[in-house]
Amino acid sequence: MTRRSVPVRLARIGCALLSSVFVACVLVQVFFAGMGAFGADWAWHLTFAHFLELPPLLMIPMAFVGRLPWALRLLPFGLVVLVGAQYAFANAAVPTAALHPVNALVIFWMSLFIARRAWAAVYGQGKG
Repeated sequence: MTRRSVPVRLARIGCALLSSVFVACVLVQVFFAGMGAFGADWAWHLTFAHFLELPPLLMIPMAFVGRLPWALRLLPFGLVVLVGAQYAFANAAVPTAALHPVNALVIFWMSLFIARRAWAAVYGQGKG
């Protein structure tokens, strides 16, 4: 493993932590959606959605400072777009609104991919 500067290492750890927190937040959001679908109030799902906006935005500069591979620098932009699309799907007509849970699956798998690759970069097991 090569020695990296302290800011690079801290940025990599920060990006890995944020991506892991984001994965957990997506799971919590799906739980809240399940609560709403089975009779509880949708307020938890609607309110918690706003917390999903910040982690990908913070991951972007950390990925660049951490000199992560280009895929890990660009994929958080994809998460930002997908999270934004969730709002459009949630407020669309019925056929398009059905893409809301499908997009949630894409967000989950993409965030899990980012988290695994980010932790691999922290421990020197990945490229970069």
